[in-house]
Amino acid sequence: MFFVNILKNKFFLVTVIFLVWVIFFAQYDIISQRQQRSELNEMKSKIEYLEKEVDRLHAEKVALKTDTVTVEKYAREKYFMKAQNEDVFVFDTVYTTASPKK
Repeated sequence: MFFVNILKNKFFLVTVIFLVWVIFFAQYDIISQRQQRSELNEMKSKIEYLEKEVDRLHAEKVALKTDTVTVEKYAREKYFMKAQNEDVFVFDTVYTTASPKK
């Protein structure tokens, strides 16, 4: 009997309809708000990572312009350059996780 009286109450029905509308059908419903908030947090973390990367690359650029040892190290590591009297050996390491067959 109590539930029937609650369901007949027009204020309760309007409140329920309003909540259902806001949660599922409105232009800015709660579900899409949560998705957009998670996308925003993901984008903020990407921006933070990229700003750190820009700072690192800027420091590397300054080091390459000013320090000859860094230029030599960079040329050796990235472009496999060598001095006149030395040989360079490049090892291609492949790690397999498969167990050997018996």
